[in-house]
Amino acid sequence: MRLSTIAARVAFLAAALLLTAAPMGSAQQAQQQRDPLNGQFGAIEVAPGPREAAQQERLFQEQVARLQPGRPGQPDVYLLTAAFWSDPVFEREASQGAEILSKRLGAEGRTMTLTLGVGSGERTFPPASPFFLNAALGRIGQLINPDEDLVVLFLTSHGNPDGSIAIREHNRMGGALRPANLRQALDDAGIRNRVVIVSACFSGAFIAPLMNPNTIILTASSPSRTSFGCQPNREWTYFGDAFLAHSVQGGAGLVQGFDSATRLIAQWEREQRLEPSQPQKSVGPRVAEILARVERSASAANVGSN
Repeated sequence: MRLSTIAARVAFLAAALLLTAAPMGSAQQAQQQRDPLNGQFGAIEVAPGPREAAQQERLFQEQVARLQPGRPGQPDVYLLTAAFWSDPVFEREASQGAEILSKRLGAEGRTMTLTLGVGSGERTFPPASPFFLNAALGRIGQLINPDEDLVVLFLTSHGNPDGSIAIREHNRMGGALRPANLRQALDDAGIRNRVVIVSACFSGAFIAPLMNPNTIILTASSPSRTSFGCQPNREWTYFGDAFLAHSVQGGAGLVQGFDSATRLIAQWEREQRLEPSQPQKSVGPRVAEILARVERSASAANVGSN
């Protein structure tokens, strides 16, 4: 890509998202200055070329076509993982996390992965843009039985101090997913029983807006703390490594695995003299029963297949 084109894209995103113009008169105008979307879920995006756009749509439709319908009378798990930042560590975490969680929860054939790529080269997964995230949730909502099925989301990216998840594809897209945006999207999709796992700094901010008896929320940090391990060359973030690669892949259930991961993360942070990230959880009692049931069923199936 020519340097002039890159410079133009960077300037566009900086102007749209950072909005560093001189202060305006009213408080409302100042808020609009900080947030061009005024709290709504979306992103400022440079449109891909026609061939790339067609490729993105094809990747998405292929994943949708592989989703199997639910089985009446049996709780099924639908899994959606998403990497909202185009550094390789996040795509690796979302894709490997999908494999681990899908096997642990019996979600094979009911799993989707969205990412913002790795910064260069051809895409492997459809984009984790606001449009495709909502489209995935909408399709899953059409397939589930909301009374008995469980939807698990694993989201990974950098986090913002205001508690939102950063959405960024280098030189092309910038935005944020706020806890209230996610709650609204899940409600609008008719997704009632849900597990939301957020691997990002300040991600404890997702707990209060989403917590209810039908929701489990597991986060990499408290609302006021950073988490660690998001360097582009890493295989996992600290949270993804401890929770997914160690605990869940080792056979632990999600809630028990989170507790084990929290202790392991605290050990790593002490050894490196880092400020504790303080991972947080909220466990809704109704969905906890469904999760325990599907984990038992998946464990029995895995033992039988071995």
